[in-house]
Amino acid sequence: MRARLIGGAALAALLTAPAAAEDFGGLPEGEGQEEVFYNCSYCHSLRTVTAQHLSRSRWGRILDEMVQVQGMPELEEDTRAAIHDYLVEHFGFEGED
Repeated sequence: MRARLIGGAALAALLTAPAAAEDFGGLPEGEGQEEVFYNCSYCHSLRTVTAQHLSRSRWGRILDEMVQVQGMPELEEDTRAAIHDYLVEHFGFEGED
């Protein structure tokens, strides 16, 4: 059996294709996925994040606590918003806690 080589445009497409969800620790695809992966998994398992199902206000307090208490670097406003929205969309619930 002969191996087929991938060349030219096909190889370039493979190398520049968007990362699949499994490339980001199994996080669901969506805006903010990369930001959550790189900022949250730096210090702890993503399971710590994905096991939570918190309200929008609670996720906001968690992000503040990560910076103020746990030593996470201050996030730029747009990065923080992307992380916050992603967490609420994929690991949130309606209501207050």
